[in-house]
Amino acid sequence: MAMAFVGEAFLSASVEVLLERIISHEFLDFFHRKELDVSLLKKLKITLLSLQAVLNDAEEKQITNPAVKEWLDELRDALYDADDLLDEINSEALRCKLQAGSQSQPISDQVRNFLSSPFKRFSGVINPEIESVFQRLEQFLVQKDILGLKEGASGRVWHGTPTSSVVDESAIYGRDDDKKILKDYLLSQNDGGSGSKIGVITIVGMGGLGKTTLAKLLYNDHEVKEKFDLKAWAFISKDFDVCRVTKSLLESVSSKPVVTNNLNTLQVELQQSLSNKRFLLVLDDIWDGSYDDWNKLKAIFRAGEIGSKIIITTRDESVALAMQTYLPIHYLRSLQSEDCWSLLAHHAFGPNNCRKQSKLEVIGKEIAKRCGGLPLAAEALGGLLRTKLLEKDWNKVLKSNIWDLPNVKVLPALLLSYHYLPAPLKRCFAYCSIFPKNSSLDKKMVVLLWIAEGLVHRSKSDKTMEEVGDEYFDELVSRSLIRRQTVNDKESFMMHDLINELATIVSSAYCMRNEDPDPHESLERVRHLSYN
Repeated sequence: MAMAFVGEAFLSASVEVLLERIISHEFLDFFHRKELDVSLLKKLKITLLSLQAVLNDAEEKQITNPAVKEWLDELRDALYDADDLLDEINSEALRCKLQAGSQSQPISDQVRNFLSSPFKRFSGVINPEIESVFQRLEQFLVQKDILGLKEGASGRVWHGTPTSSVVDESAIYGRDDDKKILKDYLLSQNDGGSGSKIGVITIVGMGGLGKTTLAKLLYNDHEVKEKFDLKAWAFISKDFDVCRVTKSLLESVSSKPVVTNNLNTLQVELQQSLSNKRFLLVLDDIWDGSYDDWNKLKAIFRAGEIGSKIIITTRDESVALAMQTYLPIHYLRSLQSEDCWSLLAHHAFGPNNCRKQSKLEVIGKEIAKRCGGLPLAAEALGGLLRTKLLEKDWNKVLKSNIWDLPNVKVLPALLLSYHYLPAPLKRCFAYCSIFPKNSSLDKKMVVLLWIAEGLVHRSKSDKTMEEVGDEYFDELVSRSLIRRQTVNDKESFMMHDLINELATIVSSAYCMRNEDPDPHESLERVRHLSYN
């Protein structure tokens, strides 16, 4: 089901990008100047909007209807062909613009250049080609009626699993150093000279890395409990709604349900509960939230005593920066391989952690390495192996793709990060699948490749394409989909192995690395190929 959702999300992003391109001022202006058939663009726009309207329903039905799945696969290929044609038109428009700029040529040379220009040949075929693309996409509209696909069907909304403050400390490995650093912040009265009454501790990292688990460890620590008069835990997820967050915190503080949804009533009650108390609040799994929204909550928090703290967990660095006070952002790193194995073994062998079967331990440590230091993956694989204590079963898991294993809930956790990306960033992220695992990403090179492939949108402001591409890259870093690291005092970037695999899944049969052990069933649809 998660795999089906990946396809729909990528398709939707492709449609959005095509729509943005054909309604752009530069594109329409080129059509008018060259007397191309603008009505074809209008018909193409309507067709794309109609197709976009049924994608949610198609995503739901493809799971049980092979014909719908085939329809989606064929549509994806048609959209790529449409994108290729629009890219060709874009290139011709740019060439004409550059040629028009060379007005210093003698008139005779300009006439000669025009007569020899490929545009006369280009304009002779472009209208029929657009008509062909339009007719092809129109067939998908006819077929969607035959398949019974409905417009306006609500798609599956993906949310994170609600969390609580309950924790099993015996099942946590490799976070002692992180806990010590953040616990010192919690217990400290030093405001860093900022004069701020409230300290905000932000924990940033990719999905499945254990941000919530670390927050639970701190929340339930004995010394921390004694330090604070009052504690509250709130699960936030995608929508940072001030009213809902306030209500959730109030319910946690009072340990009883709150009926009203009146923001003023909720905020007054929460402020009274926090007044003159040293409190510890956890806002878990924040995806977004403007600085203005955060300020509305900060006004309530100031009612607390000096030394009050708030712990925030997020995948997005920009969220942490907006909510940061005098305390540094804590970037959570992957587990060491040995800690990953300890966690996997805990779930595979149970509380007694019987590792006497040395042959299983050897295989298990290799499986743990494939988790890439991601606790979620180690826990999921350990749970899968719990009822399988034969060497052949463990070897089968070792040689399998993590995404293909039954009941391993790693993909949905990481897929959320992809799902909430803006459409242009979805395509840029998917393109990154052409880079081999563990390879260092050269930011400038990646951005230039995106631009060359037409994945970077021209800015409405005065920003260059390179500046826009840099912003795309920085946004993927901020959202923990690309990791920033420092090697020999030099900044470099790379993708976590499982994030790289997610990009490979998202890009489907359209991106290929020559190192792929299993070639695609068909190479006909490959659009991007990398050779290492």
